[in-house]
Amino acid sequence: MKTIGIILKKELKRYFTDVRMLVGIILPGILIFLLYSVMGNFMGQQSSSIHEFNVYVVNEPIELSYIFQFEGMEIKKVNETLEETEILKKVENQELDLYIIYPLNFMKDINEYTSGNGKAPNIDIYYNSAKESSQLIYTLYTEALNSYEAVLANKFDINNSNNKYDLAKEEDLTVRIFTMMLPFLLITFLFSGAMGICSESISGEKERGTIATLLVTPAKRSHIAIGKVSALGITALASSIVSFIGLIASLPRLVGTNLSLSAYNIQTIFMLLVVIILTVLFFTVVLTIVSTFAKTVKEASSLSIPVMIVVMLLGATSFMGTTAQSNAALYLIPVYGAIQCLTGILSMTIDPLAFVLFILSSIVYIGGGIFALTKMFNSERIMFNS
Repeated sequence: MKTIGIILKKELKRYFTDVRMLVGIILPGILIFLLYSVMGNFMGQQSSSIHEFNVYVVNEPIELSYIFQFEGMEIKKVNETLEETEILKKVENQELDLYIIYPLNFMKDINEYTSGNGKAPNIDIYYNSAKESSQLIYTLYTEALNSYEAVLANKFDINNSNNKYDLAKEEDLTVRIFTMMLPFLLITFLFSGAMGICSESISGEKERGTIATLLVTPAKRSHIAIGKVSALGITALASSIVSFIGLIASLPRLVGTNLSLSAYNIQTIFMLLVVIILTVLFFTVVLTIVSTFAKTVKEASSLSIPVMIVVMLLGATSFMGTTAQSNAALYLIPVYGAIQCLTGILSMTIDPLAFVLFILSSIVYIGGGIFALTKMFNSERIMFNS
C-alpha cells in the first residue's frame, strides 16, 4: 500500500505541477462553458428570428381564426383572389408559407359527423418543407388543429388524401439538407484529417531525434516551415476529400430521400473548394504549432483536444439556421467564418464581400501561423526541449 501511495503522489504531482498538462485538464471545461454560453444566447436570438408568415386560407371558420394567434408571430393572410394552381405555385416557389383549405361547411360537418359514419371532414394544408418559415408554421398550425380535434374526439382529419402536400422541390430539399448537415460534418472531417496527421508531425520527429538532422541543413527555417505545412496540408486535404465523397455518396440513404445536385453549379463547387483548402491549411498550421510546442506525440495529442472542442462547438452553430450571417465582420473569425461561408454557399445566400473577407483573413492567419512556426523552429529551447 505504501508503494501505491508513493506512485500515486508522484503521478499526481507530475500532472498538477506541469503547466502544459494543467492547461489540458482545465482548459476544456472553461472553453465549453464560454462557448455554450455564447451559443445559448445565439440560439435564443435565432429561435425568435422568424416571426412573419404569409398564408392563404380558404373557407376559414370564424370559430377557428384564433388558431393563428401565436405569441410573438405575425400572420399575414393573403386576401388576393387567386386560382388554386397559382397558390400552389407560390407555395412551391417559397412565396407563400401555407395554403389551407377548409371544407365549405366545416363546422356544420364536424357537428354532424360521428365516428365510423362516412368520411370525416378533411383539412388540406400545403406547405414547403425546404423553407424554414413554412415548415415552422405548418408544424405549429397542425399541432393546434390536432389539439382542437382531440377535444372533439376525432371529428375531422388533416391531409387525409393522396395529394402531395409538401410542395418542396428536390433541389430545394437538397439545399436545405446540405445546408443543415454539411458545414458541421465537413468541418469535422477537415479537422480530424489534419489532427490525425499533424499531431505526430514535429513532436514525433523530436522523439525520434530526426528533427535535429533537418534543422542543421542549410535550408532556411521558413522554407522548412512552409514545406512541412504544405505537405501536411495536402495529405490532410486528401484524407478529408475521401471522407467527404463517402459522405455525399451515403447521404441519400442517411436522410431517406432523393437528392438532386442540379441546384449547384461549377461556381458553387469552386467556392466550396476554396473554403475547404483555406480551412485545411489553417487547421494544419494551428495543429503543427501545437505539435512543435509539445515535447512528445502524447502531449501534442493532449494539447490538440481543447482546439478540437472549440472547432466542434463552433461547427455546431451551423445547426442554428439555414442561411448565412449577414454581418460581414463575423467572417473574419477563424473557423466560424469558414462555417458561415459553407452555410452561405450551400444555401446560395453567400455575400460576395463576406466571402472575400474570409479569404483575405484566412491568408493572413495562415501567413501569421507560418511566421510563428519559423520563430519556433529558430528556438533551440522549443525544438530541442531544453
